[in-house]
Amino acid sequence: MKKIAIIRIGLCFLLTCWMVGCVRMESFAYKGEEKISFATDSIYFSFGTEPFSVTDTTLRLRVEIIGSPQTADRHFKIDINEDRTSAKAGLHYDEFPLDYLVEKEKCISEVPVTIHRLNLEADNVYTLSLSLVSNEDFGLGAVEYQRLTIAFTNRLDCPDWWNRLSYWLGEYNVRKYQKFIELFGRPISQNDINTNKYGILRIFKEVKIYFEAHPEFGVDFPDVHWIV
Repeated sequence: MKKIAIIRIGLCFLLTCWMVGCVRMESFAYKGEEKISFATDSIYFSFGTEPFSVTDTTLRLRVEIIGSPQTADRHFKIDINEDRTSAKAGLHYDEFPLDYLVEKEKCISEVPVTIHRLNLEADNVYTLSLSLVSNEDFGLGAVEYQRLTIAFTNRLDCPDWWNRLSYWLGEYNVRKYQKFIELFGRPISQNDINTNKYGILRIFKEVKIYFEAHPEFGVDFPDVHWIV
């Protein structure tokens, strides 16, 4: 019985030492090459049901440092993969610098990319592909996070109920519906059409008046008598 107890105590002691050893090993500071990576490999953004008044948005692409914070500022660089990019700088998104700062004592940074909604074709999905570039401050992290692809669109498909109101609304135009969403506060459900048809038309009449006052958007409504 005593031998069994001693063996058990010995096993417990070895197990405890092993666990403590693991904790101590995990607590050591990272000593390898400083590396950099994106926080994700892809981002999808849709203006779709955003109010029409939202004309652009700024995506903040998170970049993470593998290593320890330093007492001096460091720089990292990115590159645009033209063969994987369909969006045009200055038209669909703002041009941005390719060199960024990681402030001292920090292990993260951001790359802001501003997208312009009014220049996006309603049926298109645009892509912008970026790659991190190694330099004197940073190597590259995991292969899957060395490249980031942004996909963005202003697409909002024509809803099934549109034909029921097309006498007043005319041909579907994504801007008509997005302006409606701005005024109504949300997309239209089938129940809204079934129970509040005239209330819906009253708001679309406001949409019509808005675009008549802003012909630069190229949005037309039929010249018909409205029942509201």
